[in-house]
Formats: sequence, C-alpha cells, structure tokens
Amino acid sequence: MAFTAEKEALVVDSWNAIKADAAELGLKFFLRIFEITPSASGLFPFLRDTSVPLEKNPKLKRHAMSVFAMTCEAAVQLRKLGRVILKETTIKHFGATHAKAGITGEHFELMRYALLETIREAVPYMWSPKMRNAWAESYDQLVEAIKKEMRPVAKYEFAPEARYTKEEESLVVESWDIIKQDAAALGLKFFMRIFEIAPSSSGLFSFLRNSDVPISQNPKLKRHAMTVFSMTCDSAVQLQRIGKVIVRDTTIRKLGSTHLKAGVSNEHFEVMKYALLETIKEAVPHMWSNKMREAWGKAYDKLVAAIKEEMKPIPRALQATGFTDAEEDFVLGSWNVMKENAATLGLNFFLKIFEIAPSASSLFSFLRDSRVSLAQNPKLRRHAMAVFSMTCDSAVQLHTLGKVMVKDTTLTKLGQVHSMAGITQEHFEVMRFALLDTIKEAVPHMWCPEMRNAWAKAYDKLTEAIQEEMKTPADSTIVKYRLSSPNFTAEKEALVHDSWNAMQSDAPDLGLKFFLRIFEIAPSTIGLFSFLRNADVPLHKNPKLKRHAMIVFSMTCDSATQLRRAGKVVVKETTIQKLGNTHFKAGVMTEHFELTRYALLETIKEAVPYMWSAQMKNAWAEAFDNLAAAIRGEMRAYPSL
Repeated sequence: MAFTAEKEALVVDSWNAIKADAAELGLKFFLRIFEITPSASGLFPFLRDTSVPLEKNPKLKRHAMSVFAMTCEAAVQLRKLGRVILKETTIKHFGATHAKAGITGEHFELMRYALLETIREAVPYMWSPKMRNAWAESYDQLVEAIKKEMRPVAKYEFAPEARYTKEEESLVVESWDIIKQDAAALGLKFFMRIFEIAPSSSGLFSFLRNSDVPISQNPKLKRHAMTVFSMTCDSAVQLQRIGKVIVRDTTIRKLGSTHLKAGVSNEHFEVMKYALLETIKEAVPHMWSNKMREAWGKAYDKLVAAIKEEMKPIPRALQATGFTDAEEDFVLGSWNVMKENAATLGLNFFLKIFEIAPSASSLFSFLRDSRVSLAQNPKLRRHAMAVFSMTCDSAVQLHTLGKVMVKDTTLTKLGQVHSMAGITQEHFEVMRFALLDTIKEAVPHMWCPEMRNAWAKAYDKLTEAIQEEMKTPADSTIVKYRLSSPNFTAEKEALVHDSWNAMQSDAPDLGLKFFLRIFEIAPSTIGLFSFLRNADVPLHKNPKLKRHAMIVFSMTCDSATQLRRAGKVVVKETTIQKLGNTHFKAGVMTEHFELTRYALLETIKEAVPYMWSAQMKNAWAEAFDNLAAAIRGEMRAYPSL
C-alpha cells in the first residue's frame, strides 16, 4: 500500500512533537501492553523473576525507549525510503528475535493498539482519524516486514491463580446489580473493544467470517456477546458463595472444548480480561476503584483457569464416544442380520469403493499388475471380508466399551499401514459412502435416517482413531491412476449427444444434484470452494453454488458432445489452461476427479433412466476422462498426478 505525502506529514509532525519525550512515552507504551496482556512480560528474560516493579526497571526503560523510537523512526522514513528501514539492527535479526521470544499475531495487534493509544494521549490536540490511520499503516508495514523473517515457535504458558475474598465478592455483586439491566449493550461494547485491540480475533467466530453485516450490527454477535458477558459476570458473582466456578446454560467442559476447537490462546484470554475490566469501568465510573478492578480481575482469572483446565486434549483411550444406546441398537440389529454374508458384503463394499475411485485399487500391492478381475481376486475377497467385519465389529462394541476397539490388530498398526499406503481424507470419505450404501442395500427393510446416522457416527469414530495413529510417509510409493484418451467413436458421440439434448433444459437442477452428490460422497471437498467455506446458507440453497454447478455441469456435457467433431477437448467461456491453474490452486487430486466422474454418471443415469445403458455409461465416462486428462495436463506443477 502506498504511503502518501499527506500520511507522511501527519506522522512526521506528531513524531517531532513527541520525540523529546521518547523515554517516558516508550515506557508508557510497554506498560500499556503489559496492562492488556500481563503474560507478555514473560517474553522478556530480563523481566522474569525480578522483584523490581515494571515502571522502575532500568532494563525495561532502555528497551522501551529503543523500541518506541525505532518504531516511530521507521514510520517517519517509510515514504522517503520506499521501504521499512530499522536503525541499529536488521529486519532479519528482528524477525529471528521475535520468533525466538514467541511473539504471535495477537502480540503484534495489541502492540498496535497500545502504540496508537500512547501517541493519542501524547498529542491529543493533533489527533484525528487520518493521523490514526497514518500511524496504523506505517506500523502494519513494519510488522509485515518482521513477520516475513519469523518462524513459528513454542508458546510461553501462564496460569494465573488468586484467592477470592468475601469483600471482593461484595464489590462484584454491587456493580453487577447496577449493570445487569444493560447487559446487551455492555456485552456488545465488550466484544467491540476486543476486536479493536485484536482485530484478528473476529476470525475465531464462524458467524463473523465472510459476513457482509457490519460487526456492530451483526445480530448473532449481539446475542453471543450478551450471553458471554452475562455468563462471565454471573460466574463472578457466585464464586465466593459456591466456592467454585459455575456457569449457567452450559458447562465448563463444554466451554473448554469450544475454546480449544476455536484456537483460543493465552493472549486472547488476556485481551478479553482487559476489555471486560474497561467495559465495567465505563459502566460504573462512580464505583470504580483499584480494589474493584482487582476483584473483577480475580473472578475472571478463576473462570479462565477453569476453562483452560478443560482445554487440554484428552487421551484417545479415555475419550467418551458419545455413542448412545439407541445408536448401538441400530448398529447391532443390522450387523446381526448381515454378519453371515460378511464375505459377499465385504466384496461389494470394496467394489463400490473402486467404482467411485478406480485409482484406489493401486493402493493394494496385491491388486497391482494382477490379471484377475477385481470381483474374482481371492486376495481382495479375503481382505474385503476382514476389513468389513472389523469395521462393523468395532461399531457394535463402541457404546459398550466406550472407546474404539479392533480385533486381530491394533489402532497403531492400522495407522501405520494406512499411512504407508498413502490413504488420504478423500479415501476415508469414499469408504464411508461405500460402507453406508453397502449396508443400505443389505438391509433395505431396516434402513432409516437414524440407522444411517448411527453407522456414520461409528465409522467416523473408527476413522478418527486410525488418523490419530497415522504419520505422513517420507516417500509415498502409491501408483497413481492415469486417465487415457482413446478414440471417441461416432456411436459414443451419438449416445452422449442424445442424452444431453434430453437433459439440457434441466441443467440448473442437474448441476446442483451433481455437486450435492460429490459433497455427499466426500464432504471435505466443500472446502475446495472458497464461497462455501463458513457460509451460513444451506448448500442446496446457496446461489453461488447453484450458478457454479450449472456452469460446470453444462461445460462438462458440452465438451463431451463436441469431442469427436472438434477432435480435442473444447470448453466454452474459459480455457483448459485456466481450468488447470484453478484446479491446481484448489489442491484437486486424482481422487477428486474420480469421485466427480462417479457423481456425473450417477446424475445422468437418474436424469435419463429410460436411455441409460452400459454403452452410454462408457461413452460419458470416456468423454469425462478426456476432459480430466486435458485439465490435468495443465496441472504440471502437481507431479503426483
């Protein structure tokens, strides 16, 4: 971003006005940082284990003045030099120092907030939104230069603990009684202050990502903010009387799990503490005192300590499965019916996997270069029966044992085998789809949504346990499936052309069905589309998906009908090169092409059942293979394809 002459003038004028007070302002700058995030003092070796108060520490004074002056000087020179320059050091050295100290994105954000507040207080008569933006922009450019030279390191951990007295409780109770009625407004102020100090923290909330509604107007944030603010204050009020942290409408364990999944860090908790205290201070200025601040601070620390205690990952063997009696009944009842046909069903299960993703057969050494058909291969039959039985047996025992158990092997061994074979997330998802379809066909009289959910949940538990034991192989020896481009005959062209003419008017509906089938088989593929990530709209109602699905379906079918006439793959409204680039950037793999092929054929089969035949299936499959081969030819930077 260009740093204009106007911005430079605002920075230079204010720096000239405060330069003489750099030592005092530098100390204020750092004390404000430590006020917001006390744990940040632990990032400085010379502040650990010292009894000297921060404001009197000579090493901190020198360091603070140096950092403040350097930051301001870098801002002043930004436009003149056209890049970030640091005196007495280098960006590379600075990056290494910050990385070694464990500086995170949150630290940079609160430093930004502290810097702007310090300058604002130093020159209130000059301060304006334009000056704020000028300083913020120069600081952001400095941070960006430092971050480029940083490498991630381990976090510095803190665990505050303090005794809570009856006197402190009364201070909290009295102030909460006054502000309780304004909980909605104060909750929003509380969160808006958090986002002002650390803007990136808004990304922790799924309902704020990609939202067009201004944060202050977001109805979901308003509800969430009021709930969190009220819960925090209520837990503080009850702390001394009950003797432990209590939260309404939820549990500490659930809060721990939620915060862990969201990626909440120590810095986030500290920024929240600062924002909470500042919000309460503004709400009851006539009651506010150091004692009240300390009381609210201690209550908050107790709540956070309780939440953090539940944020520790639980060893897999001790995890509750959450598999209910009813789910166990569905699984057990159907497995008892299927058990005697395990050999046949196991083979059906694997043949379904290979139908969706043909390249998956190359993951099995005994299938490579074998001239025996898959359906007749004795090694595949034995393997398929063993895997199908093991999967079903582990599902049956899940509720009773409270954890995943597998017979005749161990989860560690399964993890190693799957890792060495190069099994991906897409493979697990294709297997899931194939398993559910196989069971559905085996017990159609028992099948229902509840049974499907029970089997799906059991399979997911097994998969999670295996994935925990997987390590990425150093050298994958997978033989990748390669799509060929045989001659496309006049007969095949006619089959494709006739069916496309019959379907063309329904392209919007069929395109959506096509994509929804892909997502049903492999839910993780949703993440390949930026416009679907964190979208609140259901997939089948998403207007962007509807448009995209219709275009892709129509383009695929159009390219199939022109294949023989044009003598090569042709796509309308884009180029093969662009498609190759797009697919490469999205991380599309062989498995994605294959399940797309399966979904396309199933969609066309449902659209024109009266025309469908083995010959038509082969014609459409060959046309798709030609298109996929052309796209993959442009994905040259992806050698595994």
